[in-house]
Amino acid sequence: MQVTSSMSLDRERPLQQARELARQALASWRGGDPEQALDACDHGLALLLPAGPSEALSDVLRWKGTILRDRGDFAGARELYAQSLSVADAVAYLPGRAHALNCLGGIALARGEGEAAERHLGEAARLAHRLADRRLSAMVQQNLGIVAEDQGRTDEAIAHFRLALVALEQEDHRDACLWVLNNLGVLYTREGATARALDVLDRALGLALELGDLASEGIVEENRAALFVTMNRLDAAELAATRAFGIAEQRNDNVRRAGALRAFAKVVMARSPQPDQGVVLLERARGLSDLGEDALVRVEVLLDLGDAYRAVGESQRARECWRNGLDLARRGGYSGLAATLQARMRPSVPVARTDNLRNAP
Repeated sequence: MQVTSSMSLDRERPLQQARELARQALASWRGGDPEQALDACDHGLALLLPAGPSEALSDVLRWKGTILRDRGDFAGARELYAQSLSVADAVAYLPGRAHALNCLGGIALARGEGEAAERHLGEAARLAHRLADRRLSAMVQQNLGIVAEDQGRTDEAIAHFRLALVALEQEDHRDACLWVLNNLGVLYTREGATARALDVLDRALGLALELGDLASEGIVEENRAALFVTMNRLDAAELAATRAFGIAEQRNDNVRRAGALRAFAKVVMARSPQPDQGVVLLERARGLSDLGEDALVRVEVLLDLGDAYRAVGESQRARECWRNGLDLARRGGYSGLAATLQARMRPSVPVARTDNLRNAP
């Protein structure tokens, strides 16, 4: 018995070492060091793969997928999440299955695959409840809130976000609280509740700085820039957009570069009666967003670019941008954005700025 126990410990030790390597890598990436993070994950996988399927292997595959997701490589992330799910099933690792399904749901959301997102998230929610995993249940609630928001069900989205936030605050999961606060800020900005939006986005930024989470810091700054534009606080908006772009540059993240340039364009067009520079910035943002797979960012950029072209009198280009954005919004189930784009396509309807700025970390 002692020999068997020793052999078991000898086998488990490298698995746990590999798992810890990957966990540290994920934290490192959120702080802005992608290559080191990926190298650490690959080192962990090199230790795990020869041992065959295990709970640790399922976790490390999922964590590496999250690093790729945060870099905008949704295809690579989805493949790793699917592998993680397969390994979890092979070893009957229900928590691993639940987390992988939640991650797959998040990727489906980002790619504009609403039906797949709801299917994955629904099963993840059932498993999280069965496992009594409060953090996972809260994260699924957050993602379901994003689904509701994308489909224009604002009250339902707020309810999901608040449930998630209460649960996460009770368990002191500050990293996840940050993401929910960011999403609430986006929703409140869109609804015109600027005081609430500023409060939750400032809280999110404070958590990002406290945790050293550079990835989330950049996203929150994008959303603060958009909020400040609606409040006509253009100096503050420019400062937030500048910080967001600097973080995107540091992390070599094309999707977030696009988001920051979009924020800059809002400032420029709010300040100047000549919106030509806004067109230039948004064309750069469109090129960068096309390099990634974030469907929501692409729709948002096309909406704003159409507005910019309309402002300089190029109505044909404006309608082309709105039409392309409408196609993407319909495929992605973004009903709120689709309605806004449809309104833009009607010549008799004046342009009103309507923004869906949700960038979930």
